[in-house]
Amino acid sequence: MESSPSRESSPAPIPYGQIPDARTGYGKATGVWAEAGIHEVHDDWWIALSATPYVDYNLALLHGDTAVAAAPEVIERVTAAKVPAVIMLAGAGLTAAHALQDAEWVCTGALPFMARDRGPAAHHPDARELVRAELPEARRLAGRAFGVPDEVGSIIFADNALGRAGTRVWGVFDKGELRCCSVSRWEGGYSAGWGLSTDPAFQRSGYARRLLRASAAHRLESGPPIALLMATPEGQRLYEQEGYVTLEHWQIWSKRRWVLP
Repeated sequence: MESSPSRESSPAPIPYGQIPDARTGYGKATGVWAEAGIHEVHDDWWIALSATPYVDYNLALLHGDTAVAAAPEVIERVTAAKVPAVIMLAGAGLTAAHALQDAEWVCTGALPFMARDRGPAAHHPDARELVRAELPEARRLAGRAFGVPDEVGSIIFADNALGRAGTRVWGVFDKGELRCCSVSRWEGGYSAGWGLSTDPAFQRSGYARRLLRASAAHRLESGPPIALLMATPEGQRLYEQEGYVTLEHWQIWSKRRWVLP
């Protein structure tokens, strides 16, 4: 049976002064998919390039006092990688916008950086960590969920995902069939989530909510209380219902040819 959810989410999961630390923790967690490419984290900026041709998995963030000085190096390194990428700006890093404009990058919008402290958590018999033999199906499910080739799912649900320190690969099953899956990484006192995917034929059936609560129950037993994520417009409402609070919005910058028709 599903246990009753714990609803201890804080309205202010991270004090304002600790948000820079959360940004850094999130950058460290990108190593779950960027370790095979370029992954470097500094106090005021980080870069995480999977070295694959998929813009969502080639990211950098400029967010601290030295971000303006670091911007040319970050732009140069992203350009040298020769893969579609996104450079995000937050906090003091917003002042680096002119450097991106000068390099002919464009701002395409902003996405919420969200967190929750504990939040709804409930074990469920159909939600558990995946085993290695189930990773191929997780990759196929992610491809169907996001309308991309299965190889994109391989970036997150990689063969060695289960062997990475602090990494948890979760799935929800129904009658033995995988319906929803995601990856979380415990890093720097935080847990960051990636690739939450629900089979399109079964979306809005409660599987993603079940997975979020079951993985949270596991995390609260042996991991960090604070969970972080960047939300898409499609997923933001669910995350808010599950106790996530928007800490701030990150500006999204990219090359026009990579993200605009």
